[in-house]
Amino acid sequence: MTIPLLRPLQRKPLRTVLMMAALALGLLAGSGPAAAVDNGALGIRPSNESDFFHLSLYPGAALEATAIVTNHTQSQVTLLNYPVDAISTPQGAFALANQSEPRAGVGGWVHLNGDHITVAANSEMKVPFRVSVPAGTPPGDYAGGLIIQSPPVQGQTSNVNGDTAVRLDVIQRQGVRIYLNVAGTAVSTLDYGDLSWRQTGDTLTFTIPLINTGNTILHPSAILDVSSWLGANTQLKFDTPESMLPGSTLDLHARLTQAPAIQSGTARTTITSEAGTGHTETSVVYAPWPLIIIGLLLFLAAVYGAWRTALFVRRARRAIAQVNESERSARDPETVPAR
Repeated sequence: MTIPLLRPLQRKPLRTVLMMAALALGLLAGSGPAAAVDNGALGIRPSNESDFFHLSLYPGAALEATAIVTNHTQSQVTLLNYPVDAISTPQGAFALANQSEPRAGVGGWVHLNGDHITVAANSEMKVPFRVSVPAGTPPGDYAGGLIIQSPPVQGQTSNVNGDTAVRLDVIQRQGVRIYLNVAGTAVSTLDYGDLSWRQTGDTLTFTIPLINTGNTILHPSAILDVSSWLGANTQLKFDTPESMLPGSTLDLHARLTQAPAIQSGTARTTITSEAGTGHTETSVVYAPWPLIIIGLLLFLAAVYGAWRTALFVRRARRAIAQVNESERSARDPETVPAR
């Protein structure tokens, strides 16, 4: 896979361009179905498997394996060839690390005869390598890959906003996965944190953090049940990651669109993986508080107005009664007895 990357090139006062190549490393190690890695021009695959390497070794042991590199083009090509470790991306996809990153696992245990290979036009080439697991290596699943990388192809320079020049250089980088199991006791454990949620407009986003604390590769999935005393019961699926390597962390997300305007209930998550099943839950209570506060203020104002009106009516009736009593007294004055 080829992924270009742009980098701005600052102009000097004489409007000369600092030609600094922006090299993009495209890694074909995505989360699609298992298949041999081949972009139609170059490819790499195991010699004895259809997709990836699946190896097993004891600590301190070694084995020989062979990759097949294919050149479909009409020209001979010289490729950089090197091993790397695997990583789990924040989205839960399998990826192969950059060449410059430290190699603490498979990337450091794979040994090649050289770091460059030359493949003739329209031909295949066997690339043997040796995998040596150091003595004392903890048991469990490890992952990495073998990379073939083409020379950079210089692109054209383009002007951006009239005062910045950008040149696009491209590198093609492809990798075949290497899954390695080091013999010993397998421990499958998955820890998870508190379920949380946030509201954005009429969408609720639920998040559950996971960490693979065991020594095996896990494939977790999760389901969310949202129950409410208002009757809005919903079941959602969290985004499903491709895998979680040992030691990796990941946040799973589930989204409830067009959520009710008012909610008061409970969200409960069921997490399933090779490590078993777990549950976590949280309360979900929200409402359009500004509108509710305005409505409450209007209600209080109406109550206060009704009270004032009732008080005014009582006082008016009392005053009218007093006036009527005075008029009756004027028409029928009291007779004072003579002494």
